[in-house]
Amino acid sequence: EETFWWLIANNFGIPVNREAFEKIARSVTVSILAKHKSQVIQIEALLFGQAGLLDKSFTEAYPLLLKKEYRFLQKKYSLEIPLLQLYFLRMRPANFPSVRLAQLAMLVHTSSHLFSKIIVAESLTEIKKLLDITANDYWHNHYNFDEEAILKVKKVGAHMVNNILINTVVPVLFAYGQYHNDQKLKDRAICWLEDIAAEKNSITRGFEKLKFRNDNSFDSQFFIQLKNKYCNKKRCLECAIGSSILGKDGTLIR
Repeated sequence: EETFWWLIANNFGIPVNREAFEKIARSVTVSILAKHKSQVIQIEALLFGQAGLLDKSFTEAYPLLLKKEYRFLQKKYSLEIPLLQLYFLRMRPANFPSVRLAQLAMLVHTSSHLFSKIIVAESLTEIKKLLDITANDYWHNHYNFDEEAILKVKKVGAHMVNNILINTVVPVLFAYGQYHNDQKLKDRAICWLEDIAAEKNSITRGFEKLKFRNDNSFDSQFFIQLKNKYCNKKRCLECAIGSSILGKDGTLIR
């Protein structure tokens, strides 16, 4: 559960705050979160406080309440704020770390033993229901503390859910099955990956231009791994696809 907590927090930090979010998660253990999960305000206080986002002067009642809660919890658990940098610039407001932390807090609030539930889940639909998260009401008209914005419910979108499934749920489930020699779990992880829509990015489009099929996320992840681990490192002759394109002497076959 602890490792899964670190990894799912990392995933909520996309695209540029992954390392910072994982540091926040590592600074607040699952056991501490479990003691306060019934109160989403306390979970937010812990996460925002450990992120260093409550070290300011506020005018609105809600961030002032979080700050008060955090001071109490920080003293109670002797929490030290980790050294980290959160980035807001050049990203969509929906991806602001403040919004993602609020959504992550709601996930903690609404779920118990999340990884244990994932292990026994039989379908992706069950997992998607667990990840059907909306940040609390304050964030409906805020992207940052003390900055009111146009009303927009901060729900975790389908693209983000798929990202969590692809980059956290499936790899951890497969690794868990591998560690416990459970082929059923490994097969389930692969099946789930095949049931998720294909990713569309510069890497997958490059392989599609070479007439490779990109039908689902299993294909997409294969192409991304191949590009990063072989193509980018010029390991063409160590790769079956590269070897089929190049001759044994490394020259291009036309």
